[in-house]
Amino acid sequence: MLSLGLTLLFSGTATLASRDTFYPPLNHSTFITNTSYGTYGGIYTAPAESASSPSADDVYNYCSMPHPRGETYSLPPPVANHSIKAKLVYLEYLQRHQRRTPYNILPGGENQEYNCDNLDPHVYAAPASQHPPPVAVYGQAYSDPTNPYLTTYVNGSCQYPQLTLGGLLDGYEHGRDLRAVYGRRLGLIPSNPDQKKVWFRSSSSTLTQGSAGAVLRGLWPEYHEPIPVHQQASAVDTVNRGFPCSARNTLLSAIQSTAEWNEHLTVTQALRDKLATMFDAQDESAWTSNFDHFADNFQARLCNGYRLPCRVQDRTQCVAAAEADEVFRAGDWEYNYIWRRSANATRYIQVIEGLFIGEIVRKLEAVAEGASKLVYSHNFVHDGDISPILGALGITVMRWPGMGSNIAFEVWKTSTSEYFARVLYSGHAIETIHGRLDWIPLSKLVDILRPFIPEDIKSIYRAFPLHRAGLHSLSDESLATHLNSAAVLYDLGQMTVVRLSKDLGLKGGGNMLPCEAEVLRIVASKPGIRAPRVHRSFQVADDKRHSGTMDYIVMDYINIRSTSR
Repeated sequence: MLSLGLTLLFSGTATLASRDTFYPPLNHSTFITNTSYGTYGGIYTAPAESASSPSADDVYNYCSMPHPRGETYSLPPPVANHSIKAKLVYLEYLQRHQRRTPYNILPGGENQEYNCDNLDPHVYAAPASQHPPPVAVYGQAYSDPTNPYLTTYVNGSCQYPQLTLGGLLDGYEHGRDLRAVYGRRLGLIPSNPDQKKVWFRSSSSTLTQGSAGAVLRGLWPEYHEPIPVHQQASAVDTVNRGFPCSARNTLLSAIQSTAEWNEHLTVTQALRDKLATMFDAQDESAWTSNFDHFADNFQARLCNGYRLPCRVQDRTQCVAAAEADEVFRAGDWEYNYIWRRSANATRYIQVIEGLFIGEIVRKLEAVAEGASKLVYSHNFVHDGDISPILGALGITVMRWPGMGSNIAFEVWKTSTSEYFARVLYSGHAIETIHGRLDWIPLSKLVDILRPFIPEDIKSIYRAFPLHRAGLHSLSDESLATHLNSAAVLYDLGQMTVVRLSKDLGLKGGGNMLPCEAEVLRIVASKPGIRAPRVHRSFQVADDKRHSGTMDYIVMDYINIRSTSR
């Protein structure tokens, strides 16, 4: 379905070495606007009804990321050169689900149908004990032409999102390659899924469950019994942003309020405006405040054999390949900034993925202590899980983790009973600020990850939404939202005082606060007088108030009771 022009354009930069395609120069917004970068050697196309073909040298492939496979897998250097005798004793494997349809449908509608009638997404329950087996029903999506909402949606036979046939077949190849490396070559993965030795987990999403079915079939093509894939309750899941945490939005707002973030919006203003006009997204901030939605829509199309979109009302207005390239470069820049470069990246990783990172660390420690019988754990998750873990590992630079992207934590035991670790990202040792993680003491890997595990996330981040957040990076509007969401200390008439962190309080109320803030500053400057320091005072428009504004003071929590009287 793809034109030759698109195929050639997406072939990437020919001069790049394969692993260089994973580590582009993302630390400045000029990466976004430099058209000579193209896709920076990355691949953004895949066939509709067959598995993706792996590149010989494992370049970045958004549609089907490289993974450990027999043709390119290499042993850790000390093991390969025989300077150390060691055996692989444990594998903790994480992967994003495989190819899918988009989450985000263009606000003005889609000019092409999505067809998924070549895939049967089974949805049924079966009794664990001996009772009548169910009929193997599956959900067949369809479009009713009398549905008035279809005019601004998309015709076809898919859900949005859902796994596609190409994604399912990619998953089968993924599992088959893991079996070749970790089963036949290294002898770790058993010949059948012995529940005492293997553990599988997914989010509650059908995307990860469907991917698990495909990958596990590739791992054990002759096994025909059910295999449990464990899930936590979705409301408290430690993956896929399941558990509640009010600090997430605060920190993301802080990250997206910095000068660097605003600069990337400035240099992409023309492109964002053009796309917003083309697809009726002018009033949709989710489409115009970052590149997540446009990138998702374009990626899903190209990765499943479709063309870039055109405006429904005028099909001569279409997204050009160079424009899609810029969208993808902007998406890469945003991921790198959020998870690596931002001053709030560590805190954001903690509130998104800290609990799951803690689970990984505990499993690694159990192996070192001889307290675990598991040899292989496989987690089917999302890009929103892979990204923070890459950030926690300190990857030198991060492109958007594509479909099927994966992290392999290998634990090796030497002949002298020492434990070493290796971390592979998409099949090769990851490059990090700590060096290449190709052979390090297991204890050092644990030390790298431990700072991202919150000590008491439930009490700290629920009670104090700005715990360890950089106040300077938060906008006035972002701070103001916490007057209605943070823990209330005092609520006296039109005045409210809330707790932002262990050290900061926020007072909001009428138009006397600017004067109060100045008085507090004067008092705090006097020797021998103990008064809370004012960090910021500001006004935010509020048409519900007679004055037209709401006034705020951010001050030290110390002695805050006296300021509320």
